[in-house]
Amino acid sequence: MPSRRHVLALLASAPFVTSCGANGPDPAAGWRDPGAGQTDPRRFALAHAILAPNPHNTQPWQVAFDGDDGMTLYCDLERRLPFTDPNDRQITIGCGAFLELYRIAASHLGLASRITLFPEGAPTSRLDERPLAHVAFMPQANAAPDPLFAHIATRRTNRNVYDLERIPEDTHLLRATAQVAGFMGGVRWTIAPERVTTLRDLVWRAFEREIQTEGAQRETYRWLRFGRDQVAAHRDGLAIEGAMIGPLKAIGMFDEADMINPDSFANQTAATDWREKAESATGFMWMTTPDDRPDTRLVTGMAYARLNLAMTALGLAIHPWSQALQEYEEMADLYAEAKRTLDVDDQVVQMLVRVGYAEPVAPSARRDAADFVRA
Repeated sequence: MPSRRHVLALLASAPFVTSCGANGPDPAAGWRDPGAGQTDPRRFALAHAILAPNPHNTQPWQVAFDGDDGMTLYCDLERRLPFTDPNDRQITIGCGAFLELYRIAASHLGLASRITLFPEGAPTSRLDERPLAHVAFMPQANAAPDPLFAHIATRRTNRNVYDLERIPEDTHLLRATAQVAGFMGGVRWTIAPERVTTLRDLVWRAFEREIQTEGAQRETYRWLRFGRDQVAAHRDGLAIEGAMIGPLKAIGMFDEADMINPDSFANQTAATDWREKAESATGFMWMTTPDDRPDTRLVTGMAYARLNLAMTALGLAIHPWSQALQEYEEMADLYAEAKRTLDVDDQVVQMLVRVGYAEPVAPSARRDAADFVRA
């Protein structure tokens, strides 16, 4: 195993090394003109829906088409996060986000969507083989397309350091929340310096706790994609890219033992970077619901997708910091602290995100739309 000094020397040489690997399909192709050439409106909508935000970029969606206008959504049960998301709450929210982008894309074609949640019944604990939703399209005369359609392909989860000199305005955040009118829960925010400082500390400590929890780290490791070749091969997960990532991985850096060790050079470096990101937050938003039923989670995901698109339209960056909301044993005390800090009483906190202004980021990888269709 190379020493820290050797690693630093290799990283220092990175600007002069050609990026390793340009093989395989373009992992960002799905973001460019999604649905182009599709004559089936369901496939046009699917090409947009797969650009939805989702935990760890697992892309946990499977669909089956029926008749001339029907689509049934299933969860790919192999793409869940059983350690950090033991009740499938976050995965279900990601499936709700898929549904909303599917609906918005259909509206662009003048079609209304009749959405039936859990048509064969909702699960009592974790998701199972039963469908999450069925969607049927219907022509809608003189219907105006959803204005958020224009922002689907430019929406991003922005994990950069945020600009501390630019504070979001309450009026802008209010305009964004107006796009989720009818959401059964609530959307709240703060840009108050003292409260933002408190939440920065909370999200950082939750992130640090996750680094120190072996089960969580092992789960995350499954979804890490090191270097351009791995990103192109999988087209999912969390990309770790750079000129030297591929070569360092090849000589033993970034193996599983290294990545689950909280004291490893890789994790200590990541912790420094992520703490800076946490401390750059200029505002936070959170979404709450009166209950935590499976259908409530789906509707929350639909609302979050709209919020994310609305923030994109306003030029604002958004990034979920979900660690403190995860329901596994090692996070229990910080989960309870999050509820107290956010002052939500008996409400369920479904999403907690930092908001602000940041440099743009590249789109995350996506598989081909056809890969999501059941045979």
